[in-house]
Amino acid sequence: MGLREVIEADLGETLEGDFALPVVLIAPDGTVDSVTGQILYDTLVEDPEDGSQQIVHKPVVTVRRTSLARVPEAGEDWAVQIPTVPDATASTVTYKLERPSEDGGSIGFIRLYLMKAAQS
Repeated sequence: MGLREVIEADLGETLEGDFALPVVLIAPDGTVDSVTGQILYDTLVEDPEDGSQQIVHKPVVTVRRTSLARVPEAGEDWAVQIPTVPDATASTVTYKLERPSEDGGSIGFIRLYLMKAAQS
């Protein structure tokens, strides 16, 4: 087994193991993909005005690439549902992709940067 295969197998434990949470991705065509992954609920950002760092509630979801039926492409309008708190049984909230997913063909996971979906 090569190094990439070992890393891919390890992602099954690190991203989909005991600390994983449910993530539902809804493609632009309405296709629903339910997976598990890791969710970072708060993100450290830099204030563009004064350079100070602040923690804001902007979730980042990391999922195993091979667990997805389809990887989001740049410019597509995807919805992502995650639990409101780090509890698999919590109610969910819907977000949109803030920017293209951070991934590549050489790594086995993708990061999804989320923003709150507009309320209708």
